[in-house]
Amino acid sequence: MPFHNIRGQQHALEYLRRSLQNQRIAHAFLFTGPEGVGKRTTALALAQALNCQETENQDACGLCNTCRRIEKGVHPDVHEIVPDGQSIKIEQIRDSIHREAMLKPLEGKNKIYLLDPADALTLEAANSLLKLLEEPPAKVVLILITTQPFALLTTIRSRCQEIRFQAVARQVLAQWLEARLSCTQAQAVTLAMLSGGRPAEALRLADEEQKALRAQVLQIAQKTKELEWEVCAQQVGELRAELPEILMFLLTWYRDLLVLVQGGEKALIINQDYWEALQQAAVRETAEGLQEKYRSVLQAVEQLKRNINVQLLLENLFSRLANPLQAI
Repeated sequence: MPFHNIRGQQHALEYLRRSLQNQRIAHAFLFTGPEGVGKRTTALALAQALNCQETENQDACGLCNTCRRIEKGVHPDVHEIVPDGQSIKIEQIRDSIHREAMLKPLEGKNKIYLLDPADALTLEAANSLLKLLEEPPAKVVLILITTQPFALLTTIRSRCQEIRFQAVARQVLAQWLEARLSCTQAQAVTLAMLSGGRPAEALRLADEEQKALRAQVLQIAQKTKELEWEVCAQQVGELRAELPEILMFLLTWYRDLLVLVQGGEKALIINQDYWEALQQAAVRETAEGLQEKYRSVLQAVEQLKRNINVQLLLENLFSRLANPLQAI
């Protein structure tokens, strides 16, 4: 995906275009920012721009053989180094970079190495990489990708050109999603808000399984007062999905209801595609009760981090959701 197909991150893209125009590409970049906002996509776009056979206006064409092979991950001069297990080990740096970096590119104009996530480097691997950064070979560009830049050695960060990525604006992301997924505006806005402005996360949430899970969770949330809390806890437990995801969907539901009860506008709602259901549910709620429900789900999120029994957690949660004011 060339630069011109990437939405958001204009600061990063403009900097890279200027660098290409001035032929002053750094030997090492550090792409930092939240998960799923386009760091890896931009890194591959830069690899295309540096090797494209038909480069125009400081961007890749995206159509030539080189661009297509880079996008598919099969170009011999573009390498992605990912954790072997939990970490990127020194052997990977030695075998994938040190032994090959000094050689000329096989087919392209430049050799590109993507390390993702760079904070997974072991101390030995980081020190090995540092040696390469201190004496960078020609025609080699390293791109380190991380959500945790402070986890890297200061000496590594100081030798990289850091480019910061941010969450994409809701309106920009929603427009892109509407065109990409051929969905309704309400669905696109919902995905943009649920994802926190992260395109990759928005696309993941658009998956049919995720959509079905969210629909099931919100359906249970709507019937919490009608059903016995034990039944709600059992139904959620039977979903066989990641509990953090389920709790996140519940948080958005009670957050939206609280916004409505307090007179908030539709533009502030996350679950835009459930607007009518939210309006119907809001008339049966109070601000005090919703605040307690929201706190109860937040507490469940924290309890989950302590490896608590899941069934006990769900029973306690839905007991409090059914009778929120008794928990105050």
